[in-house]
Amino acid sequence: MWDAFKNLHKEFHEKMEQMQQFGGLRILILHVLDENGPGNGVEIMDAIQAHHESCKLHRGHKPPRPSPGSVYPMLKKMVNEGLLTKREDGKYELTEKGNKVINKLYGRFKPHEKMDRGEYSITKALTEIEGYVSYLEDIKEEKLAPHGELIAELGQRLKTISELLRENN
Repeated sequence: MWDAFKNLHKEFHEKMEQMQQFGGLRILILHVLDENGPGNGVEIMDAIQAHHESCKLHRGHKPPRPSPGSVYPMLKKMVNEGLLTKREDGKYELTEKGNKVINKLYGRFKPHEKMDRGEYSITKALTEIEGYVSYLEDIKEEKLAPHGELIAELGQRLKTISELLRENN
């Protein structure tokens, strides 16, 4: 059974690679929005890069990050095609037409049940923040100094969220 699953998984990724040759960016955008829920352009680019890394499509070297010059025009085109909508908060999400396309694309590979995207998104965001904080902790103080005001502002915003949670619990 495990071998059958591995073969399906391999077949799926081979299918994705073939589709990338014929407009892969559009397919990847649909895929990451389906998997991760709504996202802005940067989040979509991050998710595409993470997808490539997790699939090891680029063995031996870092996969290329899609450029804003290719992603943003494609997002606009996909909105015009009715595959996506752009929300007031700047995030893109799949339309009914986009969902139909992704369901047709996945076929039998589509999971039957989805996890709670809200909880997944919160966990993902906090993990990202934690990673960036660790990164900033490793940078020399003199390089961080010019950014002190923004760092203080972000710290205060996180402190406010923490205080709200304590008050409501």
